[in-house]
Amino acid sequence: MTNSTNTTHPPFLFRVCYSDTDAAGFVYHARYLEIFERSRSEWLQQRGLSPTKLVDEHGILLPVREITMNFHRPGRLDDLLSIDQVIEKRGRTQIAVKQTAMRIKENADPELIASALLHIVCVDTITLKPKGLPDWLFVAEQ
Repeated sequence: MTNSTNTTHPPFLFRVCYSDTDAAGFVYHARYLEIFERSRSEWLQQRGLSPTKLVDEHGILLPVREITMNFHRPGRLDDLLSIDQVIEKRGRTQIAVKQTAMRIKENADPELIASALLHIVCVDTITLKPKGLPDWLFVAEQ
């Protein structure tokens, strides 16, 4: 991947509930994968797309090929998290997306809770071979 786009998208807000926490009362580490996935799905929805529409109308899938996660502070019950995503690099068939979960508190700076770097590849739904990322996927809606 060589084309660095460093494109920022609007944050996705997520409120932590009981089912997101472990026995210690912290956000269970695997839940961040789901939270980040919901954020990416919302990014598609903001463009009038969905995973189903990508498959049915455009013949592409966007699976995660690799992920690296870091946990900076524990998230807790009732935390309001702002999930940001930045496309750091875009190649012909792959993108690198950095996602962060920030705790939002009144009268305080946001706190970094977790971050991930995801490598996502575009593949053809029939052959499951890499396919060029369509430019229209990255054009912001007007």
